[in-house]
Amino acid sequence: MDARAAVRDSPSGFRLPTMRNPIALAVCLVAGCGGGGASTDAHRASDSGSDADVADGTPTRQACTSQFGSALPNSPTFGRLDGYLVAIVPPSNMSSCNADDSHVHLQIKMSGSIYDIAIDATDAATGTDDVHTTTRDQAMPGDLAWAEGWHDGLVDDYVSLGVHSTDMPLDSKAEIVSALTTDLATANHISVYATTYGSDGAHLVHRDTGGHDGLVVTEPLSNPPHLRLFSFSSQTF
Repeated sequence: MDARAAVRDSPSGFRLPTMRNPIALAVCLVAGCGGGGASTDAHRASDSGSDADVADGTPTRQACTSQFGSALPNSPTFGRLDGYLVAIVPPSNMSSCNADDSHVHLQIKMSGSIYDIAIDATDAATGTDDVHTTTRDQAMPGDLAWAEGWHDGLVDDYVSLGVHSTDMPLDSKAEIVSALTTDLATANHISVYATTYGSDGAHLVHRDTGGHDGLVVTEPLSNPPHLRLFSFSSQTF
């Protein structure tokens, strides 16, 4: 794991849940409904072949919340959260929804409760744009079909997926946010490979080595699903 990444993704970098801010909630709803294009989405599959797409279903969006579930492993544990995307919280300084100015927070419903997923959009310490991203349309790592819940014991390594640091262009903070909101605009089912920071959420959704590389999967019921990967400028692999 990149040493600086471990610091920047520390749970202490997030605000503790507070009471809802009505104005901020409206922002979250708008953010969850769309976004601009991104230059890094160059790897969408082009062949229609015999791959079978399964309908993702109509997405549900709701006001972001500061009330989260408690069913994830409390100690840092790598795994995959399978659930339903209900809100996207863009980087901001609002004092609710666990928001902060360097992460995009996804709120995912699993078994009736909401869980927080923090994804880096820039360097929290310096504000320097150093997040790289790319996408692939291929099977999810671990050979485990989407099933609502938390799944640990999985292994994910970007190199084993055929992706290296030279395949991942550097994007600005705005481009990272745009790429994510575009991917997630119509997402219903979602899978996120990440490491828990507590019983209510997870982070390290990026290259982390040791078979613990995080990523976001949209269209997880389709064949193939859509994978988005992240890394930092300091990482070479």
